Amino acid sequence: MYNLLLSQKMIIRVFRHLFLFLTMVSLFAWVAYSRSGESESFWRGYAMVFTNAIFFFGYAYISVYLLIPQLLLKRRITIFLISFVLFGLGLSLLKFLFSDYIFYQAIAPENPIFGSVISMQALLVNTKDMTFIVAIFALAKFARDYYTLELNNRELQRKELEAELKLIEHQMDPHVIFNNFNNLYSISIYRPEYLKPTVEKLKAILHYLFKESKSDKVLLEKEVEMIENYIGLETLRFGDRLNVHFESEGQMTGLKIAPLILYSFVESCFVHGAGENPRKSWIRIELKVQDSRLRFVAANSVSGSHDYTTAGNGVSNENSIRRLVLEYPNSHRLAIREKKNEHEVELHVSL
Repeated sequence: MYNLLLSQKMIIRVFRHLFLFLTMVSLFAWVAYSRSGESESFWRGYAMVFTNAIFFFGYAYISVYLLIPQLLLKRRITIFLISFVLFGLGLSLLKFLFSDYIFYQAIAPENPIFGSVISMQALLVNTKDMTFIVAIFALAKFARDYYTLELNNRELQRKELEAELKLIEHQMDPHVIFNNFNNLYSISIYRPEYLKPTVEKLKAILHYLFKESKSDKVLLEKEVEMIENYIGLETLRFGDRLNVHFESEGQMTGLKIAPLILYSFVESCFVHGAGENPRKSWIRIELKVQDSRLRFVAANSVSGSHDYTTAGNGVSNENSIRRLVLEYPNSHRLAIREKKNEHEVELHVSL
């Protein structure tokens, strides 16, 4: 059905127009047959209607495919009206000369016949009647063109969103890799005894990053596991020097989320919350699921001299915020609060 109505292939377009033409001819022939009451007159009436329909449809094609796009849509309204009437009168004259009023006698025998002389009144009446087919054509073409335009716009928007999301992901991936290898480097120097569990956690993080996170959506459990591994990695790095609280609760089975969309907020907490003076810093990560709705909080301490807006991890957070807009346009609520010595991100999203 889609191909029949919207396809631009020549063979389908020809079939579509022939189908419309023959359907309209059959409809008017049936009306003529019903009104005449003569059982033997159907095919004679069909031939009459078919002959006259050539002029009616010719007027429709000229109007819809020539006059409207070339004159009306270019706001040459006066020329359009004059041309529209002249083409209608001209085709009406040809129709009368060719069929000698046969069409009107077949469709409406009770109407008065104008006689053998073609009058201006008859031409105007016929032109008025032909505008019915023009109106049907114009409405059908407008509806089809509008629907096609909407489909094309939606497809274009979808491709633009996909391209933007891919760009954001490509910007994020190197950043995540660099930070985690930086953690590995720090631990290997300052806390070499924790090198083995660090490598194991980093391996899990990279597996998630290079394999699972390439899907459009991932299981929420996997995203939480990624966050837990990252927190564990940072905890090994800072040890007791940093106060970290992580809590997750709720039924997550089967729920999915855009990959790494929560991770960047967690990473930002460690960059800002532990970057200056970890001995006096704290980080709080809370994640709760209830009835397929997620509440996520990422908060960290901030020193009085710290400028959060210009600090290093801003691009990652901006990417996550943009991804939320793209992935969950009407199903998320994000609040970023700057309190005294505290920065907090609270996200509510429907999964």
